[in-house]
Formats: sequence, C-alpha cells, structure tokens
Amino acid sequence: MCSQTPREKHVTDWNGVMQDLFGILDPSETTENTYESSSGFASDVASYNPSSCKMSTFKGDNLSLSSTDQRLSDSSFDRQFSDSSTDRPYIHKRLGEGKFPWAYTPGAKIAQQNQANRDRSFNNSTPVVQIGHAPKYIEQKNSPHSDYFEHPHPEYHHLESHKVNHINSKFSQLDLQDTEKLMLTSSKGKARYIRPSPFDLLTDDVIVNIFSNLPTDQICKCSRVCQRWYRLAWDPWLWKRIVISDETLDTDKAMKYLTKRLSYNTPTVCVIVERIILTGCERLTDKGLRLIAKRCPELRHLEIQGCSNISNNALFEVVSYCVNLEYLDVSGCPCITCIRLTDSILMQASAHHLRQVYLRHLDMTDCYALENDGLTAIATYCSQLQFLYLRRCVRIGDTGVQAIANNCYCLKELSISDCKKITDYGISELAKLKDSLRYLSVAKCDKVSDVGIIQVARGCRKLRYLNVRGCEAVSDDSLDTLARNCSRLKSLDVGKCDITDEGLFLLAQHCQQLKKLSVKSCDGITDRGVMTIAYYCRGLQQLIIQECHLSVEAYRTVKKYCKHCLIEHTNPAFY
Repeated sequence: MCSQTPREKHVTDWNGVMQDLFGILDPSETTENTYESSSGFASDVASYNPSSCKMSTFKGDNLSLSSTDQRLSDSSFDRQFSDSSTDRPYIHKRLGEGKFPWAYTPGAKIAQQNQANRDRSFNNSTPVVQIGHAPKYIEQKNSPHSDYFEHPHPEYHHLESHKVNHINSKFSQLDLQDTEKLMLTSSKGKARYIRPSPFDLLTDDVIVNIFSNLPTDQICKCSRVCQRWYRLAWDPWLWKRIVISDETLDTDKAMKYLTKRLSYNTPTVCVIVERIILTGCERLTDKGLRLIAKRCPELRHLEIQGCSNISNNALFEVVSYCVNLEYLDVSGCPCITCIRLTDSILMQASAHHLRQVYLRHLDMTDCYALENDGLTAIATYCSQLQFLYLRRCVRIGDTGVQAIANNCYCLKELSISDCKKITDYGISELAKLKDSLRYLSVAKCDKVSDVGIIQVARGCRKLRYLNVRGCEAVSDDSLDTLARNCSRLKSLDVGKCDITDEGLFLLAQHCQQLKKLSVKSCDGITDRGVMTIAYYCRGLQQLIIQECHLSVEAYRTVKKYCKHCLIEHTNPAFY
C-alpha cells in the first residue's frame, strides 16, 4: 500500500486576516510546525544523537542503522586483514541487507553450502529491533539450544561480537534520553532540540490570567505559538473585553472577523463581549460601528477615543441595539454632536421609558461640534446619567447646562472646564442637582464668579470636589460659603483665584477632612495661611503651593503636621 501524506491543516480559516491585522509573519504555517512545542521555544541547536540511529517522536517511524556506521564497521574489518597473509573470511551482515564476497579458505566451500541453506530461512524472517536490545537473531548466537552457524575462521566470532557490542551500546544510549521530547523532525527533515519551558509547569488557569493582561492583538499572536496556547487564547473568559489601539489597523475588518470567531454557536451575535476599547483607531468607520451594534447585544462598555471617521447615525444604532450599554467614551470624535436613539425606534416607542438611553457614564471631551441643541437632546434622552464630562466643548453655553440641571437629577460628576461660554447663570442652575452632585469642575471658565459658586455651595451640600482654577473672579466669599455648607469637602483647586489667608482660615476650621488643596499662583497667600491649614487639616495628602511667596518655615510646618503630604513647590530653598 502506498502511504498517503496527510493534508496540511491551517490553524484557523483566517490566517491571512491575522497576518493583515495582527502582524503574523508566516500565515501559511501548518498545524505540524506550529504545534511543535507546547511552549513555543524551539531551537536549532543540535542535540546528542547516535550516528547509527535515526530518532523521531512520531508514531510509525522505524529506527535503523545508518549507512555511515555500516561503512565504518566494514572498513575497520578490512583494515584488520589488509596486511595479513591470512585469507579473509566471509562475514554475513546480520541485518539482512546483503553479503560480503566469500574468502576461499580451507573448508570454506563446505561452509558456503551450509550458509546458502541457512540464507533461505534467514531471509524469510524480519529482524525486530528494540531500543536497548540487540536484534533477536543476533541474540540467538549465545543460546545453548541454537544451531548457529560456526564460521571456520578463528577471528570471525571476535569481530562479530565486537559489532554486536557496538550496536548494543548505541541502543543503550537511547534509553538515557527521553525520545518523546528530545527531538522533533521539522518539515524540512531537520532535527531540532526542544528546550523544556517553564510555561509547561503553569496550569491553564494561570496562563489564561496572564493572557487577560494582554491587548487583543497580542492574544491573537499568542494563539499561534502552540496547540495548547491556541486553545487557551480563545477561552471565552478572555474575550469579554476587546482592546485595540492601532492607527494603521483596519479596525472594521478586525472587528468583523473577531466577532465572527467569537460567535461560537450563535453565528449572528457575539454574546460574550461586554467591553470594547478602540483607542486611536482612525480607520474605524460607521461600518465597523454598525457591526458592533448588531453583533454585540450584551455590550456594556464602549470606548472609541480619537476615532474621527464615525458619525451620529452609527452611534445612534449602537445605543439603540446595545440596550445594556452603560459606559460610552467618544472623546476626541469631532463629528459627534448628539447621543440618542434612532429615528425608527423613537417613532415606534410610545412610552417615555422606551425612548430613553440608559447610559450612566458619558465622556464627550474635545467633541468640538457639540452645541446646546445636542446637549439638550442628550439631557433629554440620557436622563439617567451619573457621570458627564464635557471638557473643551467650546460651543456649549448656559442653555445646555440648564437642560442638564433640569433632566439629569442623578448626576454625580460634571466637568465643563474650558467651556468659555458658560457664565454664572448656567452654574447657578446646577444648584438644582442638590445632594446628588459630588464633583464639579469649572476650571478656566473665566466668566464664572462668586455668584455662581455661592449658589452651588448652598444647594449642593454633599460636594466633595471643586475645581475653580483660573476663575479669577472667585474670592474669599466663595470659600466662606463653601466651607460653611460643604464641610465634607476633600479636594479643592483655587489656583489663580483671588484668595487670601482669610479664606484659608475659614477652610481650615470647617473642612478638616481636606485631602488635596491647590493654591498655585495665589499672590495673597502667606506663611500664616498655609501653616493654619497644616495645623487643622492633618490628613492633607497633597499641597500645591507653586509660585507662592512662602518661606522655609511654612514648608517645615507642613512637613511637621502633615506627615504624608506631598508638597509641590517652585522654591529652591525647600530642596
């Protein structure tokens, strides 16, 4: 029967895709040469291999003596009789591969006839070679019941015994090595040494935990190492999150094949993916975003930062079909102007709750196209928002902030820093949020003054963080109201504000839980105010006093009372 060569099987049906997407160098690798090592550490360093034996770990390979040792054995025998006057005896090769010529010595003709009779029975038997043992028909020579042929030449038995011992020594050396892990025959017929890997000592759970810290492209590359890693790399637990950050990657194509591969028994949807993070993927388009909307119905977390080629319509489909979506980050997407359901769903939805987008976290930082109308729509359709970040959305003003205050009653954190159009009127409206608001940043909103901050301090008594950096119209009056109403304040930034020691005295008396304080570039601050803060707020962890006119004494007082405080300063005398 003719032996058939097994068909080469690719690791996946989309090796070419992995090459394009994740930089696989050799997508044509077959299962054989890809899975050669359980850990992927293979070396071309030659291992010890007896020259008389071909080693292999694959079933069905036969061990046979090489022609090199055969020639060495024959030549060594020839040299022993080259200078002798004694006629050369006949020696039959006991591996059934042929004969030497007869040497005509006395009695050789009779021996030739006997040998010819024995060849008939000898050639009909197949030698059995076992590692660590000589062939069976050679061992029969020493059997007491054997009628083994006795050669007439006296040195024949000595030479043949020498060859048998040589063969036995070769086989005995093989017992000292693990033939299943020592050698591996590659597709080019070369033997390679497989070094033991520390990964073989790790359990599957440990390796999966290691893989969980890798981005998606690295996990795909790990799946190409060996059969075990391929199986572990596609563990469903690893694919609850997809993380891709590559400007040049065809993200649409990547998401298409990943979601198809992870669909398992549900070919149209990918239910295991809950988080997708696509940061800086400039080649992500509406096509890829619509694919996510249709194939990932259980999506809860989506980040598409810096994706400049997506539009409102594709994003509407995501929030419409991914009903469990709670976290959405579209910061740096210049084309996004609104977040709401698609028109078709809005037309079908009769009840108010069916028209809602149940987002909890929305980050639209640097969405320059966002205006008051879009912000009003967001406040209307995303009324369950708790965290909203609108940094550097320069087109929004008081109208949009008013819509947020009137609709998002659960809002806990709001950042509208660098929004130059917002004034005290919009800030005053935030007082309607009352006890729900814990974090507020109006940094660099230069039209905000004491009027707006005082209203917020009176209405939002559970405020924990306030940032009014760069609001030069904010003075000690704001700190007075803030200290008396928001006694649980933990972080305050009043850098470049009109603050003096009087404001710090009030703050030290009423807000003793303060952890972070910044008075950067406050010219009215002296040693006396800083030392008072250090004495009363001994749990202070960070103090920013850069560009303030303070002495070494103030620095030493802070270090004395606030043991774990990190001080940021610009005074060379403090070093």
